[in-house]
Amino acid sequence: MKLFGTAGIRGRLWEKVTPELALNVGMALGTYKSGKAVVARDGRTSSIMLKNALISGLLASGMEVLDADLIPTPALAWATREHGDAGVMITASHNPPTDNGIKVFNGDGTEFYVEQERELEEIIFSGNFKKAEWNEIKTVKPLDVIDDYIQAVLDFVNHETGLKVLYDGANGSGSVLAPYLLREMGAKVISVNAHVDGHFPGRKPEPRYENIAYLGELVKELGVDLAIAQDGDADRIAVFDEKGNYVDEDTVIALFARHYVEENGGGTVVTSINTGSRIDEVVEKAGGKVVRVPLGQPHDGIKRYNAIFAGEPWKLVHPKFGNWIDSFVTMALLIKMIDENGPLSKLVSEIPVYYLRKENVPCPDELKGKVVERAREELEKALGEEIKEVLTISGYRFQLRDGSWVLVRPSGTEPKIRVVVEGPSEKRRDELFELAYRTVAKEVEKLKRSARVEGS
Repeated sequence: MKLFGTAGIRGRLWEKVTPELALNVGMALGTYKSGKAVVARDGRTSSIMLKNALISGLLASGMEVLDADLIPTPALAWATREHGDAGVMITASHNPPTDNGIKVFNGDGTEFYVEQERELEEIIFSGNFKKAEWNEIKTVKPLDVIDDYIQAVLDFVNHETGLKVLYDGANGSGSVLAPYLLREMGAKVISVNAHVDGHFPGRKPEPRYENIAYLGELVKELGVDLAIAQDGDADRIAVFDEKGNYVDEDTVIALFARHYVEENGGGTVVTSINTGSRIDEVVEKAGGKVVRVPLGQPHDGIKRYNAIFAGEPWKLVHPKFGNWIDSFVTMALLIKMIDENGPLSKLVSEIPVYYLRKENVPCPDELKGKVVERAREELEKALGEEIKEVLTISGYRFQLRDGSWVLVRPSGTEPKIRVVVEGPSEKRRDELFELAYRTVAKEVEKLKRSARVEGS
């Protein structure tokens, strides 16, 4: 059994994520590392329960605990670098309210690398935990993070603004921080869904366009300069320009990639397997280089390629500030870009247009591997000589001779198969997407039928 996916441990409460698991992760981490662990949680209804179980495990294995309680994940990463030898965040990020999860961080604020997750899993499954004697059990101390973290972001960005900003906190933990950061920068802030509620009553926590499309009309009605939306733990960010237009995730990455390459006079940009060609075009034009890495591993890519910037859809890493996904640095720097070179619609117009489409096919976790393999075989037959190259990180990405590409990959956090297609025209994109989506959906149904027959 594998506990860790592309972004820590995540799943449905009681089915995968339980207080017992949190306890064992705490004991395993205390066996794996020593010293101080910074612990925090998001606003989900189950997060306090899981946090307390985790803390019990950390104490049982001899670690001292600094409890930062309800803060966003980027603030936990920063606090871990500043105060701890390890960090743990109780969150299911953008997943539904029924889910929860656990993310583990190193003392420098980076998420655990794949090999570290594997080693932690081995300790958990072995049950061979370090157990502190009664006189070796450490304490739990509260840790106030928010004000110091806000100041760190302000110092890094070093910019004051007069922009009017619409902020959508998704009823998540970003709501305890983002409006205050923006106001400290001088922005005029209008907030929606900015009270923490683990039921996510305002909208679904994932900041996909279909979940936040209403912000486009609000932008126009309120006359703001941009809108910013976060997810449940505030590592993800989505953006609308001053005209109410959604800014595509790849365009956001391209804007920041260009900024960093121009600022550094070159350099390597790391991005994930599911991003498009506009990033390559602007980076290469600015004198930089793009390297693609598996989804969920931007920190590993930064370390491996000495990258000056890393980005996945909705998730950007600013290495000069810290090697973790940080939407607060992203929003502050974006405001600085707009003030210096904007408005945002102008910045967006400078990024080339490609036609990308992404959707999910529901698929039981136990079938995802087989579905992806079978879909690969079928797509290779269907695409034939059109295929130029096949990238095999995070699923299969078919690079085609006309510049189009098709990606089929298993979600690392949910029971879904991700299908992503990009083409030089909308017509070509839609043709390829219909082929890929239909192929994956057919294989899911075939394997589900087969499983039902075997189980009857």
